[in-house]
Amino acid sequence: MAIFGEHALWYRWGQRFFRALVRPYWPVYFEGLEHFPRQGGAVLASNHPTVLDGGLLGVFAPRRVRFLIDAKVLRIPVLGHFLKVLGSIPVERGSQSLRHAREALRKGTCLGIYPEAEPTASLALGEFKRGVAVLARDLPEIPVVPVAIVGTQPLCSHEHLYAQPGPVLLRFGEPHYWREGETVDLFLERLKSAIAELLLEPFPKPRRIRWKTVLSGLLLAPPSAALLAVSRRRFKPG
Repeated sequence: MAIFGEHALWYRWGQRFFRALVRPYWPVYFEGLEHFPRQGGAVLASNHPTVLDGGLLGVFAPRRVRFLIDAKVLRIPVLGHFLKVLGSIPVERGSQSLRHAREALRKGTCLGIYPEAEPTASLALGEFKRGVAVLARDLPEIPVVPVAIVGTQPLCSHEHLYAQPGPVLLRFGEPHYWREGETVDLFLERLKSAIAELLLEPFPKPRRIRWKTVLSGLLLAPPSAALLAVSRRRFKPG
């Protein structure tokens, strides 16, 4: 559908608006942007410490990213509808999730995937699900880019009522491709090792809180509090 097109006008303007809103509160830094695929089908495979990850990656990525999201999250009132409008692909056991993902990749879509499936509340990587490796096997020409999201975990501690202000780093690694003779387990091991290596580097130092941070926080605190409440109810801390 045209509404999901990468260059849809409403999406470009919405992305600019949210970047301006979010940046004072959660300044986002980049490393390894030369590895980010600017066109064609691609997969971004990221760690998933908090509920903020997808929003920040989606808002600040150089191109539009559609995410594979747990179907139960898409059933949450308001939040689920918003994610569907953004073109999220539901992931549900026994569903056609991977078929839809393959179709999207063949059409040149950039897909965001969290191999850990749920927020971990930790920088320690959990067990990886097989889906990302199956996609790589079925579409060996598609690059799978390891991504490390660093800095969101301390901002979203369950001790806080709402997400705290602070810097976030998006670090992209060299793309991985399916190798002839490789197994799903070996690909997952290789991808997990790449993400773990990206997480070894330190994240940016906290900066001073400025007036723009306070103003941005007044708008972002209520929705972030709602997201943390959902996270506490639905996901177990790592």
